[in-house]
Amino acid sequence: MKKYLTIFRINWQNSLQYRASTVIYILGYGLFISVLLYLWISVYQDGHKMGNYSVSDLMTYYVLQLVMNTLILSYISWNLIDLIREGFFSNFLVKPIDSLFYWFTINVSSKLLEAIYISITLGGLYFFLGDYFLFPRHLATYFYFSGSLLLALILAFLLDFCIALIAFWLIQVRVFKFMLQYLIFFFAGAILPLDLFPAWLQGFVHLLPFQYIVFFPIQVYLEKETVLAANFAAALTWILFFYGLAKIMLAKGIKKNEAAGG
Repeated sequence: MKKYLTIFRINWQNSLQYRASTVIYILGYGLFISVLLYLWISVYQDGHKMGNYSVSDLMTYYVLQLVMNTLILSYISWNLIDLIREGFFSNFLVKPIDSLFYWFTINVSSKLLEAIYISITLGGLYFFLGDYFLFPRHLATYFYFSGSLLLALILAFLLDFCIALIAFWLIQVRVFKFMLQYLIFFFAGAILPLDLFPAWLQGFVHLLPFQYIVFFPIQVYLEKETVLAANFAAALTWILFFYGLAKIMLAKGIKKNEAAGG
């Protein structure tokens, strides 16, 4: 554990050097969410309603979506793709570390700094929208929500890691990654709550793992989720699946890299 704690500390220090870009990103995304919130307030003031969501439900949903996008969704694949394409990934093969856990540590340490900035952003949003923001009525909900966030963090990382490993086989993987990223956003419920989708599309979406990254944790927080045990089990199953897939892809990718002299 000491070496991973060291990696965590070093990456935390490196992240501090680029804090300006992180602040700009979060403020920009916070502004985007603010526009969405204003839009929904206008819709509800005109007497319209979306599904079984009150205006406070939707305000809370999109504020939490801002948190999920910043703290849960993983973006380490952009760096990892470049390392694989440029042949520098082989440097990790001679170090006494597990590549998967190394990048997970990098991901978590980066999120810690972002958590500080997002807290400030949330404080600003709450100042203006506090009347609309909901808190769970039951203490146990905070426990279940924390568990769902942990599973979401791990699942989002494993998905991103697997996408990055495609760079061993696909040259233009950045274009593929960009396309997949927005598909994941859409099917995770980061743009619109999944239960507002047409019925035929909901059936398809619930077969995918992406709902456990954004939609499921927020539903837990809003106390709208009625099958907690089954969904926690499904999320864990998807984590085990993508962990196994990542291990297989990593082993085959390394062999391909070595065969090519990388």
